[in-house]
Amino acid sequence: MRIGITQRVITIEETGERRDSLDQRWTSLITGLGFTPILLPNMISDINAYLNDVKLDGVVLTGGDDILEYATESSSTPERDKLEQALIEYCLYEDLPLIGICRGFQSIVNHFEGKLKSIKHHVGTRHEIRLDESFIPGAKKIITVNSFHNLGIFQDDLPPDLEAQAWADDGTVEAATLNDHKITGIMWHPEREEPTTDWDKALLMNVFDRHTF
Repeated sequence: MRIGITQRVITIEETGERRDSLDQRWTSLITGLGFTPILLPNMISDINAYLNDVKLDGVVLTGGDDILEYATESSSTPERDKLEQALIEYCLYEDLPLIGICRGFQSIVNHFEGKLKSIKHHVGTRHEIRLDESFIPGAKKIITVNSFHNLGIFQDDLPPDLEAQAWADDGTVEAATLNDHKITGIMWHPEREEPTTDWDKALLMNVFDRHTF
């Protein structure tokens, strides 16, 4: 399977260069699951034509950067925002699986007109979350995950089409799925776990219709 992976934008202050960048652990994770990673550049003028050419089987919206109106002038990445919103629409139209990781989940929520709110105690920490019993095959009801976000989603701010699948103790939604579509969002980072946890492997295999793990 060919899995498209989005990249964060890094600005080199000395030269003014804006570079696409991806944590190398994503390549290790995706190839370790038997998939082929296809890195998606942010500066594509005709996104749909490009996606038709590369023929993806699924998409990962990775973390990093701030989205849309939640970004400051210095952290704004409009080229990435445009790409990721187009990817969500493309996956909906083509019925392709997509998973959003942290910022990627926030992009999904924003796409369907949900709200994000500033939260505390979710940056650079680990905490327990409670899972819906059907969300990750074989996982325990309570698992411990990493956390690197300062924008969160509360149940009342979740778009109607998204169904919550995991919750932190403070009531923020840690995962959700889109009704009747292959769209999933989570707030933690599977690629930052070394080794990758069994539940993250199971989750990704389930998202991309590989029920062999």
